[in-house]
Amino acid sequence: MKASSLVMAAVAVLGLASPSFADGGGPVGIVGSGTAMLIDIPEGAVVDSAFKCPYKFSRGLASAFGDENGWKQVIVGTVIGVPTGAVFGVPYGAIAGARHALSVGYEKPFSAESFIVSNEEK
Repeated sequence: MKASSLVMAAVAVLGLASPSFADGGGPVGIVGSGTAMLIDIPEGAVVDSAFKCPYKFSRGLASAFGDENGWKQVIVGTVIGVPTGAVFGVPYGAIAGARHALSVGYEKPFSAESFIVSNEEK
């Protein structure tokens, strides 16, 4: 019973996403982006919550407090920015990973580029 509902949910999700794949690529691109989403969403969430967002938040706050290289501003920016960036990095990374999987996974299905989110500049 659970397996059939899981299959039905997967078919519904692919059915809802199929109009976005209307201009080419065909079924291989759809399967390639679906496979890339399995890897890119968790990878993006981990990379953005562990490194990218905390770093950007702490540097941005230090800059907003007056001096990006001042030791007091860096300490306060780090104390506030690292936990905040870690929390907001999870959904941001998941969305960025899904966007990367849908675009690159569809254009270049099953290539190494479609499975590596961390090399993309954001």
